[in-house]
Amino acid sequence: MPPRVTVRDIAAKAGLHFTTVALALRDSPMLNTETKRRVKELAESMGYRPDPMLTALNAYRKTRRPPNYQATIAWINNWPARAELLKIPEFGEYHRGACERAAELGYVVEEFWLHARGMTPEKLRRVLNARGIQAMIVAPQPRSGMWLDFDYRDFSALSLGYSLQPPRLHVITNHHAHSMNLLLERLHGLGYRRIGMYVGEDWDAKVGHSWLSSFLLARWLHPELADLPPVLSSDREGGDLEAWLKKHRPDAVVSYGRIHRHLKAMGLRMPEDIGYAGIDLLEGNRTVSGIYQNNVTIGRKAVDFLVDMVHRGERGLPDVPIRTLVEGEWRQGTTVRVAAAARARPAGAKGRRPPSP
Repeated sequence: MPPRVTVRDIAAKAGLHFTTVALALRDSPMLNTETKRRVKELAESMGYRPDPMLTALNAYRKTRRPPNYQATIAWINNWPARAELLKIPEFGEYHRGACERAAELGYVVEEFWLHARGMTPEKLRRVLNARGIQAMIVAPQPRSGMWLDFDYRDFSALSLGYSLQPPRLHVITNHHAHSMNLLLERLHGLGYRRIGMYVGEDWDAKVGHSWLSSFLLARWLHPELADLPPVLSSDREGGDLEAWLKKHRPDAVVSYGRIHRHLKAMGLRMPEDIGYAGIDLLEGNRTVSGIYQNNVTIGRKAVDFLVDMVHRGERGLPDVPIRTLVEGEWRQGTTVRVAAAARARPAGAKGRRPPSP
């Protein structure tokens, strides 16, 4: 076999120092575009391929010493009111996970707000280039179906969730379909047969309609489930919740935190009067039943994926976007029956039910 082409071989033929060649192959912003292009074309013509064993050794060495500052990762906030993004607890956990993992690797996560005075996508691009920032996490958007008119060609970028459309970036998010499947199977196993879903239409769109499709699938898998219509409400505050409960009398509600609070405000006891399973539990919540989406892990994996992109020199919009889906976990909590209670008492027996029409 011919000897492996090395970085020093390329440097000798290009008339450059080997460190310059190494930087060019990593697409470093420290070098101009023409130098990087010339080195990459020369490396390709010489048949250069990175040594996987050397790459693994370098990665091992990095884990054996305290991380020094490597670079900054941009956290792109496109919400009209800057603070609103992290007021949503799940997104706050994404951010915390990203910051934790970045610090372990020697990176810093810095927020850039697209609605700051005088800020435009083009100005943001210039700012990031001037500061040598190559990596960005595009945080969830305020509405589904949004797209940032941003030139990604110089950046390694990924998106958290599906709200950025069209889906042209790599995505890290919860496996929402599996999470809802798991939740509904647990409720079915606990004896619930009149399961109702009450979610915001825009939030279902933000998860690629995974919640609705899984809810409909559960009824196909379990024909004994009551044919309760799912509520895809435009009213996030549950203004029509009480009327829906009166009309359809579910024995369990699948929703998120604010609806749980509304049920309590209506005087319904959980699980005695009605079961409740949340799809948005937070890391420290062990009281409410439902799914924890492993939000902190999502943030951590976003940084891992992004750093790998930087090391591979992967910039711009990918030819094939990759979806990395993190599994959620069921938490029993106290707002649904325990298994023994489900066997001992049929659905609807005793306890206060949602008021009849």
